[in-house]
Amino acid sequence: MTITSTQPRSALDGTGGAAKSLTLTDLVKTYASRGRESVTAVKGINLAIEAGELVALLGPSGCGKTTTLRMIAGLETVTSGSVRIGDREISQLPAAKRGIGVGFESYALYPPMSIRDNLLYGLKARKVKGAENMVASISRRLEMDDLMELRPAGLSSGQKQRVALARALVRNPPVLLLDEPLSHLDASARQRVRRELKILQREFGYTTIVVTHDQVEALSLADRLAVMDAGVVQQFGTPDEVFDDPANLFVAQFVGEPQINTLRGVTRTDGGRVYVEIGSGAGRLATAATGVADGTRVTVGIRPQDAAIVTASESGIDCTIAYFEHLLEFGLATSTVAGIEEGIVVQTPPQDSYDPEQGVVVTAPPERVYLFDVDSGVRLR
Repeated sequence: MTITSTQPRSALDGTGGAAKSLTLTDLVKTYASRGRESVTAVKGINLAIEAGELVALLGPSGCGKTTTLRMIAGLETVTSGSVRIGDREISQLPAAKRGIGVGFESYALYPPMSIRDNLLYGLKARKVKGAENMVASISRRLEMDDLMELRPAGLSSGQKQRVALARALVRNPPVLLLDEPLSHLDASARQRVRRELKILQREFGYTTIVVTHDQVEALSLADRLAVMDAGVVQQFGTPDEVFDDPANLFVAQFVGEPQINTLRGVTRTDGGRVYVEIGSGAGRLATAATGVADGTRVTVGIRPQDAAIVTASESGIDCTIAYFEHLLEFGLATSTVAGIEEGIVVQTPPQDSYDPEQGVVVTAPPERVYLFDVDSGVRLR
């Protein structure tokens, strides 16, 4: 599926308009039922999303990201807080009056209708002029012309996902909400559609929120991403900010593949610099932290991409190779450290190779050695 520029933006106008900012202020959703304890799924979210920006809500299942999306769309009532599109408060408006495009993970297609009629249905219901032309335009752009006379039952999961996306896009909404838009595509189609979704979003300027649990999808698509856990935004920033400067241990562990190494250590101050001792005399690593007291027990985070195996180093940990995986583009060396249960995974250059039981020294740049509070997981700097 190749995106070609066949129509200017104005060709799809008629139901939406220029992209607008989206602001969530102290947004809360609590579910309560008689005889049961209430559950707060979203706990006071604050997000300021700029006009034309693509933001990903990233987090594990049950973290509140889909509930947040549904509150913005008007499919869930807001317990407290506000939702604003531009300068317009919409949290109390019915869904039909919010002017928001929504693409569902479950497709939500009408089985008796052809794909063409699925795309036309909402436009005709609102008596939008030029609806046929708008559907024809989005069909060409997403290369769906051969699907238009079929019914949903005759489509693959990937094709249904594409139709659901087209139905959201055809409205040309000022705000577009996508719930796991690529989850049912195979790997190759996911990469292709991900690139094309980004091209469409850039060209048409939709203010877009994508809900996903796939960090690759979030990191590659989003201008900024909100990492959520237990109904709370743990960090909101650009992909580089979230990956390179995690706010806490949850963010550090959730974002990044292979997952960040976490070790227990104790800080030591030497010559004005903070080091962290690892294991039973295994060594120490220099850190960039300045506000951590000597003797503080910490959780140490080192990303495999930042770790390096060296012959010797003043700042390093003595390790023993447990096993080595050669993955063509790079290698992964898993090592053990005397005195601790955790191992260290190091991403190595493709030409390197290591043998089991081989002794090595692992090091990392001080600014890439992250320290976290043992109890709260908060980043120590």
